[in-house]
Amino acid sequence: MPAPASQPRWQEQVINSNGDYYADSANVPLTFDRYTGQDRIIFKPKAVGRKWRRLRLGEQMVTLDMNALGQPAQIRILPDRPKLREEYPLIYGQTVNLINDTSPEELLRTIADESLALDPTVINQSIEDLRSRFEADTGSGDTPTLAQCRGLAQDLHDGFTTFQLEAYLKQKSTKPLSNGTPNYDDLEERFHSKLCTRSAWFSGTSRFPEEAILRLDPGVGVKRQDDFLLGSTPPEGRLKQSEKQRIIERILRHAWRLRCKEEKALVGELDMRLQAEHMSLLLNHKTNIFTKLAEQYDARIEFSRSQSILRFTGNYALCSDLSKLVYFMIEKIESADVQLPSIVNSMRYNDPASATSRTALNDRSYIEHIAKLTNTIIKTTLSTQGNYVTKLRIYYIGPDTSDLEDVQRLIQQLVNRSTANRTQVRCDAQDKFMVPVQMPIEVGSTVPWTERRTIWTRWRDANRAQTNKGANASPRENLKLLTTYTPQSSRDVAEAVGRFLSEERPRLRGSEKIEGEHIYWQPTQKHMVAGVLGHIAYPLLSRLAQTNQIQARTYKSRIDQEARLRNAFQKNTSSRRILATSLPEVLPSFERLPDTKVLMRHEIRVKLEPSSVDAMNEVDFRLYPMIDLRVKLDNDTRDVKLDSVQFVRDERESDVLLPQEMSDARFRAYTYFEATPAVDPAIRDFIQDSDLDVWGDTRLRTPPKLKLFVPKFVLAKDARASIPDGDGVEVEYAFASLEYRSFLTTIHQGSRVFLTTVEAGKTGGRRTELRFEAPMEAPHSEKYVPNDFVPFFDTLRSVISEMGR
Repeated sequence: MPAPASQPRWQEQVINSNGDYYADSANVPLTFDRYTGQDRIIFKPKAVGRKWRRLRLGEQMVTLDMNALGQPAQIRILPDRPKLREEYPLIYGQTVNLINDTSPEELLRTIADESLALDPTVINQSIEDLRSRFEADTGSGDTPTLAQCRGLAQDLHDGFTTFQLEAYLKQKSTKPLSNGTPNYDDLEERFHSKLCTRSAWFSGTSRFPEEAILRLDPGVGVKRQDDFLLGSTPPEGRLKQSEKQRIIERILRHAWRLRCKEEKALVGELDMRLQAEHMSLLLNHKTNIFTKLAEQYDARIEFSRSQSILRFTGNYALCSDLSKLVYFMIEKIESADVQLPSIVNSMRYNDPASATSRTALNDRSYIEHIAKLTNTIIKTTLSTQGNYVTKLRIYYIGPDTSDLEDVQRLIQQLVNRSTANRTQVRCDAQDKFMVPVQMPIEVGSTVPWTERRTIWTRWRDANRAQTNKGANASPRENLKLLTTYTPQSSRDVAEAVGRFLSEERPRLRGSEKIEGEHIYWQPTQKHMVAGVLGHIAYPLLSRLAQTNQIQARTYKSRIDQEARLRNAFQKNTSSRRILATSLPEVLPSFERLPDTKVLMRHEIRVKLEPSSVDAMNEVDFRLYPMIDLRVKLDNDTRDVKLDSVQFVRDERESDVLLPQEMSDARFRAYTYFEATPAVDPAIRDFIQDSDLDVWGDTRLRTPPKLKLFVPKFVLAKDARASIPDGDGVEVEYAFASLEYRSFLTTIHQGSRVFLTTVEAGKTGGRRTELRFEAPMEAPHSEKYVPNDFVPFFDTLRSVISEMGR
């Protein structure tokens, strides 16, 4: 039925201008058909709506005062729409109210009510409940599979809005992470402690050390593979994630520390930055720590010394185990300081060996050598002027302090290169035409470690040295004008040496009763004189390096060369020197001795010296006696027994140069006091706490220190004056050396002769020596007679003369 002509035009205009909108009971856009005069208007759904743009009765901008749906924002309010029913019967003559009386403020409140704005605490608790249910389903402590992780991510995606998830992640991020003792099972985040910095575990491989530096730097953001759980598996590549998915991934990774089994099985990387000293100590340690770790765990370990960074390459569990082991080791690294000024001040400045020691303490190469021998790292601290070292800081792996004790012992050896209180040099050369030259000798490991860095030479007669090599000697008539050296007779040399060794003593050998008694020490002063064969070696004089080879073509130049050599010889014989005893001729010389049967014996000799640090504030530590412990070994029963204990003091050494012979000689005299059978308990405990099992595989060791009461009558005169009251003084002794000695002994012309093989470890070396002890029945008199020493000197001189023949 056509519409009557009286239908109002405004109604048609309003109906046609409504456009698309949502009806009260429908969620699909509806449109009006154009008015056709029908009794009813039929609403038909449309797939795609149109915006209502025809009528604009008024617009306004309103700021939402709420945050349930996100950050407050400004929205544009469109004009009110007519409020219609699902079916609107438009009967001719009826009036339809199309005006909505709801104000904009009421509309916003209605939207806020319908948005279900919850308390953030309630939302966070709901997320935590979801996490708890997930852990209960997968098993607490078990690693979930990739499918389980993606199911959890889907639950978060469907159950919470982006704003709610972001707020939860922010709340989790404000909690402080562990910054002290690291959690080794948590490789999801970088951690930092005072000992090291460690990155998170990253699957895949990257450049080293460039990428490791970025991962360990807290100020640099590192791109991580955070799309593994929600993205596709690695062979399929990565999928582009939405912002909500990225937030969910960070919740699973960072807040919940979640990784799946499939990802943990992949090859990944873990980087650690250590302190430079700790890195050097672990890399240089004798046990080859990282080599053994790589072999045992079948892992790849890389290092950057300049950055102090190491990298482990392996799966998640492997990197976790390796990081635990490394952190366990660096936790055990300890440090100790050694103050050097007090030690240097205690040296004797008129002693060439002490001058060399002061130079060595400031020589970086000596310090590095000590560190290498002892498996430590040593850092030096210079004085304010920067011209000498004042302190050493020693890094070692604890809690065992043996490495630290070794460093202290080697520094003590560097300070006390010579234990003799006084030394002298004599030359027994019978040829007034002697031309002394420095002939290099090989010492190798036969000398202590402190002397192995020097080029050693022996003064020889150039004429005799050339003759020994088979070359023609220089004509005598051409050397008559070169007589600038006046030799002494052997008897004169022997008497001079005897007087020097017995100065300030009433007799050369024998006994002297001393007032007072002591339960642990015999109050009887005894003396010992011994002679050892070997090369008296001197450092090579640089200015003589070319002069040693007498190759001058003219007579005048030869005169000048020989004059310089004699002058250098006379000026430098009292300089720094050592005794090299390992000569190939000593064994044949011992075999040629025609006297009684040979006995064999094994022993361990331990030497203890007064601690230079302990005694220097009161009195020179050299005034206190040394302690010589001798432990007898029985190879048949494997029994270890303390054989003798001696206080040794007043050591003197006299070196006799024999440039025309195959060997020189060193004579040594000292005073000693023997212990009684009731040995001091402190010494017994010292031996009891030592490991002297030479038949086992462990290293021979003794305690580093020994505090011992020293009776006053044992001390030298200067030391006794420093303690006027009391019977003695307590002195701290430091371990100086340990030697394993195997020797053959016999008697030759009343002297005891020892052919000894000495094993003194890496620092002391291995050597052979031929030693003679003066006869025990030496004559006694109230006044010293120089002739007492001459027969003993002649015995050694005759043995040396037979060498090489």
